[in-house]
Amino acid sequence: MTVSISVTLDDDLGDELNAAVAGSNRSAMVADAIREYLDRRAVAAAATWHASLTGDDAAAFADFNAAW
Repeated sequence: MTVSISVTLDDDLGDELNAAVAGSNRSAMVADAIREYLDRRAVAAAATWHASLTGDDAAAFADFNAAW
């Protein structure tokens, strides 16, 4: 599925984006930034969930991670 979004940037952010892409594809750069943000959120959510484990679940998780 493709989703189209419209984003209005202030002048400073627009200038920074233009400098960062240096004539390249701004849409691709923004898409990469969104993916990176979503990945960080997913990792943070997983870390929070892992920290909430107790009892047998926490022990199983610790055993699994011990191999790493």
